Amino acid sequence: MQIAAEMSQNEQFPEITNKIFARLFELYGVLDTSGRVITMAGTIFERTATEPKLLQNQVFSETAFWQSSEANSRAVINALRSAVEGKFVRLNANFRISSKEKLPLELSFVPVEEKECIFVSARVVERPKKKKPAIDDTASHLLFAAETAGIGLWYLSAEQGVIRSTRQFSEILGLKHGEDVSFASFLEAVHPDDRATVKELVNEAVRSDDYFEHSFRMVSEDNNTEWVSVEGKSFLKANGDPDRLVGIVRKITDEKLAAQELELVYEREKAARDEAELANRSKDIFLAFVSHELRAPLNSILGWSNILLTKEVDEKTRLNAIETIERSARMQTKLINDLVDSARVASGKIKLEYRPTELVTVVRNVIDAQRPALDARGLSYSSDLGEEKVYVMGDVNRLQQVFGNILSNAIKFTPAGGNVSVSATRSNSHVTVVIADSGEGISADSLPTIFHQFSQVGAGEKKSVGLGLGLSIARTLVERHGGTVHAESEGVGKGSRFVVSLPVLESSKLERNSGPLRSPVSQKLLAGLTVLIVEDEKDSRDVLRLYLENKGATVHQAENVSAALKILEALDAAPSLIISDIGMPEENGLTFIKRVRASANESIATTPAIALSAFATGDYKSHALEAGFHQYVTKPFDPQSFAQVVIELARKN
Repeated sequence: MQIAAEMSQNEQFPEITNKIFARLFELYGVLDTSGRVITMAGTIFERTATEPKLLQNQVFSETAFWQSSEANSRAVINALRSAVEGKFVRLNANFRISSKEKLPLELSFVPVEEKECIFVSARVVERPKKKKPAIDDTASHLLFAAETAGIGLWYLSAEQGVIRSTRQFSEILGLKHGEDVSFASFLEAVHPDDRATVKELVNEAVRSDDYFEHSFRMVSEDNNTEWVSVEGKSFLKANGDPDRLVGIVRKITDEKLAAQELELVYEREKAARDEAELANRSKDIFLAFVSHELRAPLNSILGWSNILLTKEVDEKTRLNAIETIERSARMQTKLINDLVDSARVASGKIKLEYRPTELVTVVRNVIDAQRPALDARGLSYSSDLGEEKVYVMGDVNRLQQVFGNILSNAIKFTPAGGNVSVSATRSNSHVTVVIADSGEGISADSLPTIFHQFSQVGAGEKKSVGLGLGLSIARTLVERHGGTVHAESEGVGKGSRFVVSLPVLESSKLERNSGPLRSPVSQKLLAGLTVLIVEDEKDSRDVLRLYLENKGATVHQAENVSAALKILEALDAAPSLIISDIGMPEENGLTFIKRVRASANESIATTPAIALSAFATGDYKSHALEAGFHQYVTKPFDPQSFAQVVIELARKN
């Protein structure tokens, strides 16, 4: 930058050049290729009482002289940007002499490529003298008065379709001033989404002879979007034909943004208030339910206990009393267990022991357990479970709880003489169990909330004994097994269907060929392999450790990333394989594997790794593979296929 260096040293142009430029221009100087001032001079600075040397190293377009209006500042910024790109630019802009005075200039930017700089110059543009409008020129009168007052006023002739306006109108809307603007040109500057509405508004206003007001968006040449408000009135001719529209315009972008922010604040405040009210209602419902449901069986226990202790009764009465006490105690036990499970669900601390589980056997056991209740209610029942063994990765006790809760609900809401059926069907990836009854059914209003806590609605809205927690707990347990559950009913009196769908394991063939999956003599497929497990959830970590150890692997386990990194540092040799969860607190599996790949120990940095996660979407998989994992396996995993993945990866190491 030869010229820049010279001018930095001399701080001004050579004397002869200075004299020539001073006669030609009111402002002249040189900018570098980033738009910063290298040198600046001109007689215009005498009127500002500013020493131009102080402008050195400042961005030319950001100096105070161009801040007379937002549109003026934006025009200078855009012009300088084009000049930096190597384009010659000329524009009219106002130079701010003081807070009360501005001077119109013709500003030129000339890129000097061989010197890697930009020459800038400006000449004063003579303002056209404002002529007093003719007496009969109403539009000119209005525009003259508004221009003097600094108002963004506009006038639209319905016959000519031309908008005449003040300079403020043009600046607000980002239009060129100094010439009449056609209505079509004006519409082109309106935001595309608002264009049809504005056109219709103007067409209606022209014919209405009435006041109007509307807000819409305008888009400037540099794609800035601004909100504007237009107010005015239309006038008709004596014969009723459209004559003209007159109005004012103002920019309301800041008001719009403030209103939107305020609306968001109101929405957040309302959501918080609704949530607090819902929590209070839930608390009241909870206390009412608990008080009623625990007192009812307690009343029977205390009443019959008092009778047995204070009176002589016959054998039949004594046996009836003991049965009633036992039944009430069992009822209280179930209520307490439901409360405990509900609390665990709410806190996320409910424990599940996952292992390969034959689901059809679980369902058959539930039916057998409920047969006395079915017979006592006088219900017929049927089952169609098939002979094929279907395995899922699940907790046997919790799955029994799921189907027990649903089946007992069906029995409870089916009157004597009704029917309850249980069926199971299997697809390639899921097993579906349907428990249907011919009982009271579920109303359309109750279906959306049937799995909510404390929901006690039966088909005919009949209230029943219980806290209304059974179905809520069942849904949570099904979802923890990677499945879904939903209810169906055609309405009150038409019965109901509860459909549970769970992912299956491809382990039926292994069970048929190699004996029970729990056999301690199963093949040690992973013998000789060392595996590091990184999993924050203890239940999942334990079941994975047991599975790998049963296959012959040596397992190291860590509950978080920090512990895993310490294990890697302490091991004499890098593990054969790393298996890591993705969603862990503090530091997740993605950052962990990135740190592994960045290890200075090449053996550790190249260790094969599997991401094992409950997130089943394609985005999570792609993020995991990009971070450095070799495989992505979703929970619950299929033992047979998972073992093959482990073997294939570990043997490559």
